[in-house]
Amino acid sequence: MAVNTTAPTGAFAAFRVRDYRIYWSTGLVSNVGSAMQGVALDWYVLTLTHSGTALGWVVGLQFAPVLLFGLWGGVLADRYDRRTLLLWTQTLYAVQASVLTVTVLCGLAPLWLLYVLSFALGCVFTVENPARLSFVTELVGRPLIPKAAGLNILSLNAARLIGPAIAGVLIGVIGTGWVFALNAVSFLVVLAGLLSIRPRAPRKRAVSRLPWAGAGTEGLRYVAARPELVGVFTIFGLVATFAVNFPTTLTLFAGRVFDVGSRGLGFMNTALAIGTVAGTIAATRGVSPRVRTVVVGALLFGGFEALAAVMPTYPAFLALLLPAGFTLMTLNTAVSAFVQSEVSDAMRGRVMAVYTVISMGGSPVGAPAIGWISQHAGVRWGLSAGAAIAVLAAVGVALWLARRPPSTPTRGTPADLSFPRRLLPRRGTSGARQAGEDPPPRQIPAGTER
Repeated sequence: MAVNTTAPTGAFAAFRVRDYRIYWSTGLVSNVGSAMQGVALDWYVLTLTHSGTALGWVVGLQFAPVLLFGLWGGVLADRYDRRTLLLWTQTLYAVQASVLTVTVLCGLAPLWLLYVLSFALGCVFTVENPARLSFVTELVGRPLIPKAAGLNILSLNAARLIGPAIAGVLIGVIGTGWVFALNAVSFLVVLAGLLSIRPRAPRKRAVSRLPWAGAGTEGLRYVAARPELVGVFTIFGLVATFAVNFPTTLTLFAGRVFDVGSRGLGFMNTALAIGTVAGTIAATRGVSPRVRTVVVGALLFGGFEALAAVMPTYPAFLALLLPAGFTLMTLNTAVSAFVQSEVSDAMRGRVMAVYTVISMGGSPVGAPAIGWISQHAGVRWGLSAGAAIAVLAAVGVALWLARRPPSTPTRGTPADLSFPRRLLPRRGTSGARQAGEDPPPRQIPAGTER
């Protein structure tokens, strides 16, 4: 399979690669189905229990395996053929959605079973996400990684734009069970797309010579040796854990604050997704991975989320979701492009597993916590608490990097680490690591979309 060796310009340059076009378009179909299932499951749990805490646990359990086993998913992504892993994980996704469909339609879905199915979904995601993120580089090559990373996020957010709107209508027309059935069918499209991609010759992965325990922690050590990655992951992790709990907060706003029902919840998710799609396209067109973009994105997102929390009317709340989604995707796209550009090919699966753990592994803590605050102090306080953490994380990391002493550049390490001046790329460079460069020696011990 031919892979681009140059970097065409434009936000959609990666679409010039045939296999990536197939991968992206079939993945979009599945992402739409998953977004529909997510909204339907949240609404089903709320109508079943009338509890914000239960809703938070269902969301949190989907990501508990990421926190527990996430690093080993990266080991699998580096050790085995990623296309084969994706074929298996997409099949298991279809099985999970099918079981959810049958049990709900038959009236055999108590809350404990929904917890189990949510946890099972997370187990599959633990392996699928790092394999999917790493597989993209095999399709487009390193020069197009920033563009492909942005387009991957665009797929997720386009799905969040389309899926919730469809689900909001279908829940009232055909019921949640049939929405789950549509999601199960969507995975067949992904499987067909993966089978149509021409596989490259298998390449030997360095991790195959490492013991499992050592391979699992190598990703953490790789990240810990780079202060700029530590800063980016700190901001991203805290924002993802506490500020991005929209399945919980938007469902509670729809049901308890504005009383707009499932269709109103669909419009909320659609408004948020419109902002995220616009933000992703804007970030991808001029992507220049920098830590400063991550810091500013977190500050702006936290500010808009805090304003949304105090909006007195439903239309005003919808209006604030647009800039909140835009700035959130500026942040997410910058993080994804920065991490992908900084990682060597041999370590990509393990570092993307760390990215997955940080971006989603905190949900078992954050979702129940925000759900508990929303249940006892009010939904507005739950949303405001997440916004405050996003702002404090950005300010704290900016101050930490600014106070670091100037560091001597080493091979494979950007020289510009402090904030704000040295976070900008040096004149004549893109700020991204060149292909084939190795990581610097370990400096400090180690402590991230479906």
